[in-house]
Amino acid sequence: MAESNEFVPMLSLNSIDQPALLKRCKTLIENFISLYNNPPDFIARAPGRVNLIGEHIDYAGFGVLPMAISNDVIIAVNFSNKKGYTNVRLSNIDDKYKQKCWDFEGKDKIVEIIVEEGVSEWSNYFKCGYKGILQHLGIDNPVGMDCLVDGIVPIGAGLSSSSSFVCCAALATSHANNVKLTKKQITEISIECERFSGMNSGGMDQTASIFSQPGHALYVEFLPTLSATPTKLPTTNPPITFVVANSLVKADKVITAPIHYNLRVVETKLAAYHLGQLLFGKDCENLKHVCDLYSNSTKVTIDNLEKLSDYVDQVYKKNQEGYTLEELSIMLKLSSTEIYDKFISKFPVRAERFHLYKRSKHVFEESCRVLKFYEVSTSGSSSMNDVKVFESLGNLMNQSHQSCKELFDCSCDELNDLVKICLGGGAFGSRLTGAGWGGCTVSLVSEDNIEKFIQHVVTNYYNPKFPNLSKSELNDAIFVTKPSNGAMILKDLLDN
Repeated sequence: MAESNEFVPMLSLNSIDQPALLKRCKTLIENFISLYNNPPDFIARAPGRVNLIGEHIDYAGFGVLPMAISNDVIIAVNFSNKKGYTNVRLSNIDDKYKQKCWDFEGKDKIVEIIVEEGVSEWSNYFKCGYKGILQHLGIDNPVGMDCLVDGIVPIGAGLSSSSSFVCCAALATSHANNVKLTKKQITEISIECERFSGMNSGGMDQTASIFSQPGHALYVEFLPTLSATPTKLPTTNPPITFVVANSLVKADKVITAPIHYNLRVVETKLAAYHLGQLLFGKDCENLKHVCDLYSNSTKVTIDNLEKLSDYVDQVYKKNQEGYTLEELSIMLKLSSTEIYDKFISKFPVRAERFHLYKRSKHVFEESCRVLKFYEVSTSGSSSMNDVKVFESLGNLMNQSHQSCKELFDCSCDELNDLVKICLGGGAFGSRLTGAGWGGCTVSLVSEDNIEKFIQHVVTNYYNPKFPNLSKSELNDAIFVTKPSNGAMILKDLLDN
């Protein structure tokens, strides 16, 4: 398990053994000097992630299994200790994102973050991290900052572009203000402050971005406390690889949150409250709380998750069309106003019906799949031959996609087509990854089949649907990924 008192590493730029990152950092430094007429003091980096299994269960309190990818956000920063100068200038290496400037507005307000439904403002993600850190620290006079951003996590692809940006901004702000926070502190602040953007985020993305280690997936648990356990994937011959394929359907979580992401959070919380009342006569904050009371322990087991899934069938299966607010009022013995205040008012949500059966069924069963995947990865592979390892992990991924499609309603036609094509190309398992409603799939492929697999997907998905993609665009759309390192601070930028 990663230590809770561990700090984000601070490395000299020329010490990193990642040629592509080194080249981007040097280009970023050159652009920074050209823009601000000063060199940056440091660069903060935070990667995106791909979730191997465990979709939409982090905000229900259950463990997940993501890994960091090499695609990341880097922010070059020059800070000023000049007394009374607290101005922030934020620019992007991509000039379609216009420069934003603001001044610190006092420790109560810090900075205004305007969230408009249907609008995704790029600077809000930086402001979330900036505000979250300064709010946590209670600083009266933060340093001024000139910042230049370069992000290569595909936007709306389900690879955590927004969370990596928030984490990077939080890391940059804390370092500029000479405050050393642990990985756990940075992660918890980032989880909380991303919600300033109007998203009721769960915590997986931020944890993966901060805690990940090269060569390892990360088993992340949120309750009773945040913990991240580096998890070595099984050793097989040929080796296991994961291929990410972008459906090229953009899924902006903030824009669609009221009818998708935020709504799913509300539905799982409604189910937790109702099941807690039915089983124990208690209010449960999330479905993990229901599981803890059922188990009389905070330890999650496959057996108890399966029993709770069966109980969900008994309670809800007769109504798979969802409940109106009026019907919920009768079930929960709360007025419509009380339901709104307790569950719906914090984040934008729009719905005529709330699907308690499908959402709670998915959460318990997906949590069970995570435990099974983790067991095969850590111990089960010693008693299985290589083919069985591939098949076991692949089947869990396939079941996960079916559940996301049928129970959580977070897939789309293009993702379903892409999964089918990936399986037809020899993947042992394939599933949507990230929030869904567009974005990417992740597929389990044997290393000796990568070239044929990618060509199959290009021929059957990208060429018919996106015939004008360049070779570079194709390489960005479908790629092999290995577990990457997490967040870092890069210093000594001008040393040769």
